[in-house]
Amino acid sequence: MFKLLARTYADAHPVMSDTLTERCGGSFAEDGGIINGAQWYSFAGGMQDFNYLHTNCFEITLELSCDKYPGDDDLQPAWQENKEALLTYMEMVHRGIKGVVLDDRGRTIKGAQIKVRGIRHDIFSVANGEYWRLLPSGTYYVSAFAHGHTRVLKKIYLPVKMEGAGRVDFILRRLQPDIETEPLDDGMDEIDLIEHHERIEGRYEDEDEYSHEEKPWWWSFFANMGQSMPDWLLRTM
Repeated sequence: MFKLLARTYADAHPVMSDTLTERCGGSFAEDGGIINGAQWYSFAGGMQDFNYLHTNCFEITLELSCDKYPGDDDLQPAWQENKEALLTYMEMVHRGIKGVVLDDRGRTIKGAQIKVRGIRHDIFSVANGEYWRLLPSGTYYVSAFAHGHTRVLKKIYLPVKMEGAGRVDFILRRLQPDIETEPLDDGMDEIDLIEHHERIEGRYEDEDEYSHEEKPWWWSFFANMGQSMPDWLLRTM
């Protein structure tokens, strides 16, 4: 996504898109006028890393001139060079998906986790339940989760040409207050998590169905194993 953002600006900039091999002490022609910032030079404590890791923001660095302090006469030409590129870059906010996260009563959910399979960066819904997620074109598995609610997984497809961000809303069903979720393994992906929660909910529903019956002496053995309870054995007794 960061490459797409950077290339969008560079392609619309007459100087950055130039095929000159040497510019500002570096060679950027092979990469279309962009470069991984850490490969060029790195420093600790940058706002780009902080905002990416701790907020829903995606930031890139724009080197607009080889001169750190251009003169007054250079400002107007610099604006003309960057005007179209800046507007094109701003239009990228309409790439990806957006939507609202609600519970099964229609109430908005703040702080719901939005996860895209294969991307190790989650975002979170804001106070009114809205979220937005920049994504390039392609097929994705997107899940939403909030504490005390079920996890919902959706498969989406984003075409190359889009007039606006795709609308993907989530409705999360509230869990019963007495249902406790089990710890999850770090290696689980979103599909594993969906199946995990379904197993937990199904087990509690089955337990409720037979909770009024006295369990046999061997029932605690299966409970300690943490596996699905063999309710079918109760039906045969």
